[in-house]
Amino acid sequence: MQINDRIGHRLKLHNLHVLMAVVQAGSMNKAAALLNTTQPNVSKSIAELERTVGVRLLDRNAQGVEPTACGRALLDGGTAVFDELRHYADMRIMPSRWPFVLVNRPFRPGISA
Repeated sequence: MQINDRIGHRLKLHNLHVLMAVVQAGSMNKAAALLNTTQPNVSKSIAELERTVGVRLLDRNAQGVEPTACGRALLDGGTAVFDELRHYADMRIMPSRWPFVLVNRPFRPGISA
């Protein structure tokens, strides 16, 4: 299976959300507390995400975790994905904003309005 197929079929937004929480919190334990789950569940999500994309996403050390270059790139893309989801959720909840939102959105290459 090609990497694009693997990512397209197996990448879970939940795991991406967990990665974002881990980097924001600086450790798996702190992220688990933020997400109201356990550290093993957080580690499992990160391991699954790393298997899916085929690269290590976090550098782990005694002080906590930091994203690798690939992890940072995935975080940047993940932030854009969640921003887009929020945008379309806002349009669905608040249809009166549709013309304004569609006309006044910033241009993002590869993302259509």
